[in-house]
Amino acid sequence: MQKDTARFRGNPRHLSLLTDAVEKGEISAWNSFVRKNGASFRARLAGADLSGLSLSEVRLDGADLTDADLSDCLMVRANLNQARIRGGNLAGADLTSARLAHADLTNANLRGADMNHVKARGVILSGADLTGANLDGADLSKASLKGAALTGSSRSGAKMKVRVKVRSSSIEREADVNYSPWLKALDEESRLKEFRRIQEEKKAIAERERLDRKLGRRKPLFNRVK
Repeated sequence: MQKDTARFRGNPRHLSLLTDAVEKGEISAWNSFVRKNGASFRARLAGADLSGLSLSEVRLDGADLTDADLSDCLMVRANLNQARIRGGNLAGADLTSARLAHADLTNANLRGADMNHVKARGVILSGADLTGANLDGADLSKASLKGAALTGSSRSGAKMKVRVKVRSSSIEREADVNYSPWLKALDEESRLKEFRRIQEEKKAIAERERLDRKLGRRKPLFNRVK
């Protein structure tokens, strides 16, 4: 596995153990190492090139992944709670159902990342590039999104009760506290559909009654018993 080590400034043993576990398809070996080192253990992987690796269900909670390259990684259900990924490259990464609570992704590159149903309460995404990212069903409650680029990203059903200052097409706009624009839009769309359905039903009933009157039909005195 040829990787760029020029920018790596973490713990060589941590990097070796993790990459060996990935090569052998035994991510559980790494997770066991993390667990045995106790709750205070923090993997030191700053500047590591982990691009394209299969890291699903990996334990990197609290890890230092500053400036790390995690582009195109498969990180489904990965535990990245409280991880430090400032300036990290996660472009194209699959973070479906990953845990990112209180993680620091300041200025991170998340272009095109799949963050479907991530659990990221309190995550810091200040200055992050989320262009084209999938945030459907993501929990970003109390997240910091100041200066984040969300152009073209999908946010259906996302929980985003936060103070947002979004950079989109070089235009900045600041939302109010507890602002959930995408949830609000979905709710309004649902209400509009329901209103149209009711109106169509009323119109159909009125048309039937008009035809009945025109044809001299009368309503039956009793409903037919089946």
